[in-house]
Amino acid sequence: MTRALPTVLLALALGAGATPSYAVADPRPVEPFVPGIHEDPELAAAWQDWQAAGIDDYVMTVRTTCYCVPRQAVRTVVRDDAVVKVTRGEQRLRLRRGWSMDGLFIMLREALAEADAVDVTFTPRGVPKSIAVDPERTAADEETYYEVALSRR
Repeated sequence: MTRALPTVLLALALGAGATPSYAVADPRPVEPFVPGIHEDPELAAAWQDWQAAGIDDYVMTVRTTCYCVPRQAVRTVVRDDAVVKVTRGEQRLRLRRGWSMDGLFIMLREALAEADAVDVTFTPRGVPKSIAVDPERTAADEETYYEVALSRR
C-alpha cells in the first residue's frame, strides 16, 4: 500500500492543474460545422463565403418567432470561436443556449434534411439573415422563423 500511495499522489498532483477546456467557468467551444460531400449547394456556398470572411469574434442576435409565446431575442457573444456570453434581454442564459454561426449551419443542415420546406436568405458574407422552417406543409401554424443579426463588437 505504501508503494501505491506515491503513484496516486503523483497522478493527483499532475492532474490537479489540468482543467478541461469545457469547465463551467470557461467559454463553450463552438461545435464545428463541416460541409459534407452531399451538402446542399446553397448551404455549402454560403459556408464558404462565411469562412472566407475569416470572422472568429462576433455578436449574434437571433430572434425566433412562431405560433407560440413571443420571446426576446437571444444575444450570443463569440470570441475565438467560443461562446463566452449568452443573454435574453437582461437575463443571462447558459452558454449552451446561445447561437454560433456553426450552430446555425448545423441547424440548417438538419432542417433541410427533415423539414418539408426551408427558406433561407444569406448575406454576401454567408450569414443566414432570415430562415423559415416548415416541418410539415400539411399542418398549420407549426412554422418557425429566425431573424439573424451579426455585428463584430
